[in-house]
Amino acid sequence: MPSSAPTLRAARPGPIHAVIMAGGSGTRFWPASRRRRPKQFLPLADGVPLLQATLDRLRGVAPEDQVWIVTNPTQLPGLRQLLPKFRTDRILVEPEPRDTAPCLALAVAAIGNHDPTARLVFLPADHRIAPLATFRRVLRRGLQLCRDDRSLVVFGIRPNHPATGFGYIQRGAACDAAAPPAHTVRRFREKPDLATAKRLLARGDHLWNSGMLAGSVAALRAAMAEHCPPLREATERLATALAKASPRLLQRAFASAPRTSIDYAVLEHCRNLAVVEAALDWDDVGSLPALASLGARDRDGNAAVLPAGAALLALASERNLVYAEGPRTVALFGVADLVVVAVADAVLVCPRDRAHDLKRFVDHVRASGRSDLL
Repeated sequence: MPSSAPTLRAARPGPIHAVIMAGGSGTRFWPASRRRRPKQFLPLADGVPLLQATLDRLRGVAPEDQVWIVTNPTQLPGLRQLLPKFRTDRILVEPEPRDTAPCLALAVAAIGNHDPTARLVFLPADHRIAPLATFRRVLRRGLQLCRDDRSLVVFGIRPNHPATGFGYIQRGAACDAAAPPAHTVRRFREKPDLATAKRLLARGDHLWNSGMLAGSVAALRAAMAEHCPPLREATERLATALAKASPRLLQRAFASAPRTSIDYAVLEHCRNLAVVEAALDWDDVGSLPALASLGARDRDGNAAVLPAGAALLALASERNLVYAEGPRTVALFGVADLVVVAVADAVLVCPRDRAHDLKRFVDHVRASGRSDLL
C-alpha cells in the first residue's frame, strides 16, 4: 500500500489538459438513457445535460482548447449534436468498451503526442457537483501536487452518510499543511455493505472515491510501466496508431489494453499517490435513486426532474421519484416509494428499492429482442 507522499520537483510544470470520460452507457437510467443517448446527455444538472455541466465546471482550470472528451462510436453523433461547437480534434473515440484503464491509455497517448509535458486531470461525465468555486480549488490543489514525473493524485469526497454505492479511499498521513487537505493513500476499498459503510464513516479517515484522477503524462506512463506493463505497451501502440492516423492500428492497439479499471490496474499499487479531500455536494448520478437529490421535491417527499414541459400531478402519494420528458403529465395517486420514468416510447415503474438493480431489467429487454428500446 502507498505510504509516502508525492514528491514535488522544482521543474516547470507542464500545461493542464482535462479529459472528460463520456463513453458509458448508463443502463441504470433506462429508459431515459439509451446507447445513443446515454445518461451524460440527459438534462440532470439543473436542466443542463451532465456532460455540458462537466465542461462548464472546467472553466478557469483548463483552457478550452485543452479539454478532451472520450466517447464511443455509437454516441459520437449525439455528442456532436449536443456540443456542435466543440473541437472535433479533441474528441477521442474508443473502438469498444473496455473500462477506464484503456480509456485513460487512449487519452495519455493522444495528449502525449500533442504535448509530452502535459499534466492531465480525468473527470467522469456524469457527476453533479457543487459549489463550483470549491470544486475548482480542489482540482487546482491536485494539479499542484502532480507537477513532477512521478506523482499521481486522486480526489476523495468527504462522506456525509454511510453510502454503499461508492468505493472508498482510506487516507494516510498529511502531505503538507496546505488546503484543501491532501494525504497519502493507505488503501482502496470496494463498495461496502451497510454495516461496513457505517464503520468507515465512524472512523473518519475514509473518503468516497470520486473516480477523478490527476497526473502528468510522464507520471502516468511510469506508473503503468511499473504496475501494469501491458497497459503501458498498449499506450505506446495507441500513440503510434494515432500518429499514423490508422483506424486499423488504433483498434488493434486498443484491444490489446487490459479490460479493467485504472484503479485495479495501477492506482491501488502506487506509492507516489495522494488523495485531495473535497468538501463538496457530490453525486455520481449512478442510478435512478439519484433523482432524490437531483429533482425538485414537494411537501410529500416526491422528487421530480421534468424537462421539456413535462409535469407531475400527485395526490396521497409519498417519496416517489419521477423523471419525465414532455409534453406529458405523470399522475400519481395513492402510491409510495416508486420510481417512474416516462419518455416517448417507454414507461418504467418500479419500487425505489429495486432501482439499483435496473441492469437486470435492461438485460431482460435485450433478451426479449427489443433492441429498439436499448
